[in-house]
Amino acid sequence: MVRQFQAKLNEENFNAFWALKSRLSERLQPLLRPALQSPASVLSAAPEDLRKSNVVRRSLSAPDTLVLDGEIFTDRRMLIVLTVTPGRQRKPTHSRLGTVVQEEEGQLSYQLRIVAIGQSWESETLTYVLSATQETLGIQLAPYWLSSERFNDLRAEGREPAPEPSRQELRAAELLQDRVARTLTLAIKSSGGLLVRDLLKQVSADAHDRIEGLTDNLKDTRIIESESVVVCTKAHGQITRSPSREVINELPEKGIKCACGKPLNEERMEEALTITELGRSMLDKSRWLTILLVEELCAVGLTRDAVLLEYNPVEDGVNCIANISGEVTLFDLTEREFTLGDAYSMGAKIGVVRPQHPVIVTTERVGSDAKEHFVRARLTGAAKEFYDPLMSRSGEPRERGEITYVEGVENLHPVVERVASSIYEKDAIQCLNSVLSLAAFDGASLLRALEGGVNAEESRSLNAA
Repeated sequence: MVRQFQAKLNEENFNAFWALKSRLSERLQPLLRPALQSPASVLSAAPEDLRKSNVVRRSLSAPDTLVLDGEIFTDRRMLIVLTVTPGRQRKPTHSRLGTVVQEEEGQLSYQLRIVAIGQSWESETLTYVLSATQETLGIQLAPYWLSSERFNDLRAEGREPAPEPSRQELRAAELLQDRVARTLTLAIKSSGGLLVRDLLKQVSADAHDRIEGLTDNLKDTRIIESESVVVCTKAHGQITRSPSREVINELPEKGIKCACGKPLNEERMEEALTITELGRSMLDKSRWLTILLVEELCAVGLTRDAVLLEYNPVEDGVNCIANISGEVTLFDLTEREFTLGDAYSMGAKIGVVRPQHPVIVTTERVGSDAKEHFVRARLTGAAKEFYDPLMSRSGEPRERGEITYVEGVENLHPVVERVASSIYEKDAIQCLNSVLSLAAFDGASLLRALEGGVNAEESRSLNAA
């Protein structure tokens, strides 16, 4: 996982950055300063004197931004990267010793960025670093996410951000990811009211022992509800339904009888299950699946504004477009087997959205003919109709992303995490590369350190004399 925070610094904040590094070093292990410690000690210089200066280095947010200062800290479980870059543009000029950066006119400002790289999203170490940074520098850090111009264009076309579900909707979606619970709910919805004794017919024999528990859970989450049904003992058909037996017992007093002439309270009464408005809304447009996907995306660091939803009435499916750290990811959601016809449709969607990462999510499986279609399209070059030539953040051409398959809701979490991790890994590498040059020295810095050491030695000799 990669989490990023940033804040603007003035000259006073920037001058206190060394104090922040010193404070963090009391609890965390720095990686860059020790790398320069040994050669610096030989020259009787400070490690900072050996660092390359005035050289343009690549940063995560802007490839040609100068990294003025920074450090990498670790608790041996995660890496914390601190970088300071100019808050306004600087002009590079060239000299014999390398690229020198000149400041433009105007008030000097800086940009502080903190990047946390680790396996877990939450960390006591990160909390400590953020708190220590705000206290030491007197600033307020804000979360930072990489933007995507393509994603912003897609949102401007009218696609809506994912709404936040209620707690009850979230509970319902989590329950419906169980295949047996979903099968029962669909059967109850399609029948308009299903007798409890007919539930066993809706699922396989190996799930019979789960029906009672699942039915109770579906009632508790208000996906379904119970009704009392009067069944004519003569015609064996349902006569009427009521929310409770008490209501039915009152009907004979008002002269209401069964079609066969018997009083209603003398006919057989059974329990039936009906779908609620909540249950219907969860099943319509695969809302339960959409909620689960959005929750998984939020779990890997996305905000709801970074997720767009689009319903396709023709296919009765949902498209989800996510901005994962600046890279557009298209999720095609369906509650049935993904067929060859769906593959052609998916290709058209890719052509419109132009995602870096296309993902097919189905509760069933992706047909072999659909998978073969995507393979043939790539091998024959036909995929050029569907895939836009993409560039990496470094400006280098990158391979078009292969389609990722999620077959079964149980695989949703690991696949979403894997897709996000592949993007975050590139972020982490770029971020680390932007500051690792601070642990190296060149000819100019070596001469400066040597000169400083000689001057210091001469000063000590004069003082001794």
